[in-house]
Amino acid sequence: MLRTALLWLAAALLSGCASMASRLHGSLTPPPGQAYVIVSLVGKAFDPDRATIGLSISDAQDRVAAQESASLLTDTVFGEEGMSPEEGKLLLISLPPGDYRLSGAWAHWVEDSAFGSELKMKQFKLNAPFQLKPNETVYLGEVWLDLSFLPEIQLRDERRRDFGHMRRVWKINQLDQVRVQPLAQPAAARP
Repeated sequence: MLRTALLWLAAALLSGCASMASRLHGSLTPPPGQAYVIVSLVGKAFDPDRATIGLSISDAQDRVAAQESASLLTDTVFGEEGMSPEEGKLLLISLPPGDYRLSGAWAHWVEDSAFGSELKMKQFKLNAPFQLKPNETVYLGEVWLDLSFLPEIQLRDERRRDFGHMRRVWKINQLDQVRVQPLAQPAAARP
């Protein structure tokens, strides 16, 4: 039974990866009049099987323009060959050109204690601006969430791993057109 479940999970993971590769057809050229944002959403938790993380992007009018999530159970960023995979997801988001900001991230996870299981939730406010031009693809780096004793968030540049994932899993060979603009950790970011 366990073997069957593991085989089913592996097939689901590979089909998710294959669907991104088949959707992109070897190119990171956005649809006409749009732009692509690439950002990795990863995290660690004591029990990753029961943890979900997410992020929000807002437009210049402070409206939510995109929301994405990742399961630490089923989603993985693989990186270059030989690298250790990370629990999370490499996101590809299509947006119209304009001014945006990574406005926040969130997490919910389950922790076991002497009194049973407890659902934990945490919101992280951010204000990390970025701009998109028509028909461009921009890599923003990584949003990393640590869901241990004192939950925290960091914005980091993990382009080696993420570009390796794009080559290996998304089957993108030409990445020189991707503009690298890692988000800086905002001074006002607070858990």
